[in-house]
Amino acid sequence: MNARIFLGLSTALIALPALAEEVNVYSHRQPELVQPLFDAFTAETGIAVNVAFVDKGMVERLQAEGARSPADLVMTVDIARLSQVVEAGVTQPVEDAALDAA
Repeated sequence: MNARIFLGLSTALIALPALAEEVNVYSHRQPELVQPLFDAFTAETGIAVNVAFVDKGMVERLQAEGARSPADLVMTVDIARLSQVVEAGVTQPVEDAALDAA
């Protein structure tokens, strides 16, 4: 596992809901590719990761949920899908020294 990716994911997940016992992730990634990362994160931190694997319609789902969205983190498969989510205005920046240093 790439240590930098794990560090970034871990920092992002921890930074989102401070002191949370679980985080909610919406992911375009294939389950078999990212589930090991989430399992390792949970084993190391004790924080449960709830994942909604979304093949299509993530932007529409986030827009429909609005401020009530349970999503803490969105994982996309490429920059095009990330741009769609950002351009839709349904994201917030994550500012963290560990991420900036990675």
